[in-house]
Amino acid sequence: MVKSPLARSRRAAAAAPLQEQIQLALALADEGSLRSLLTDSLPAIARPHEIDQVRAEVGIPVPGAISRCVDGLICFEQIRCVLAGSRPDLPLPQLADHSNYQNLTNCQSELVTLAQNIALSDAIALLSHAGFDAKQISDILHLPSQAWHKSWWFMADFEGSLTIPFQRLMRVRHFGDGTLTLQYKDFYAQERPPEFKGHLVQVPVVIRQPSEGFFAVLERINLTRQAFATPQVILITEQLTELEAEGFIRQNVSLFTAQGRLQIPETADCSRCQQSSCPLQGETRSPVVKCRAFITPK
Repeated sequence: MVKSPLARSRRAAAAAPLQEQIQLALALADEGSLRSLLTDSLPAIARPHEIDQVRAEVGIPVPGAISRCVDGLICFEQIRCVLAGSRPDLPLPQLADHSNYQNLTNCQSELVTLAQNIALSDAIALLSHAGFDAKQISDILHLPSQAWHKSWWFMADFEGSLTIPFQRLMRVRHFGDGTLTLQYKDFYAQERPPEFKGHLVQVPVVIRQPSEGFFAVLERINLTRQAFATPQVILITEQLTELEAEGFIRQNVSLFTAQGRLQIPETADCSRCQQSSCPLQGETRSPVVKCRAFITPK
């Protein structure tokens, strides 16, 4: 891990205002911490299986506002469709007879262009991200011009669980300049799959100031939601009364306390750490410089 001027002493970090501490924690946050913000806020922004490729930005200018920034912005891909077999908890649909297959595939979508005139490397990356393994990717990319690759997928039901099977057919078109185009169409029972895999979601993060009242912070939240065109927002707060919590939740605000999992990594020394569950405990040559699980020796 690279040392940086941000790696000050724990005493210096604790002396910083709450807003700066949390912004720094967001800037340094690993994927696990960002996921906990989305799944452990109240109410939760998303379920664990719905989150892919999460990242955070700090100090983003608010669209349409001069000299105003949002404390943080979490961006993630919300999964709505998953390739069967790419996850062990999603087995292939059971097709004991022909009628069962027909019931699952009696509707057909139009042809959809997934990617047009892209490089081979980009096509491989796109298919890999969708969950196809190396053999499946090779099969798709080497299809004859009139052939289709068939695969089973699951899409989210009304509650967001990935339970509804459908079949997807994919084909590839190769061009003389070395680029290719990927297309697909879906066969499904009733509801059409909403997208290929997922869509980008932006969730603003607002940090409540110690002296900021309920109305003032809610006004700032609503201006932020309006600017980013999203109904979702996470409010990080140090203290909260029961009435305030109920009021924020009724206004569609997800709450996360500052004492939660989002913490600034502490300067670590594995040779002195008391974290017995860590395999690097006692290691004198550990490359770790900062760690959220570091336990100071007593």
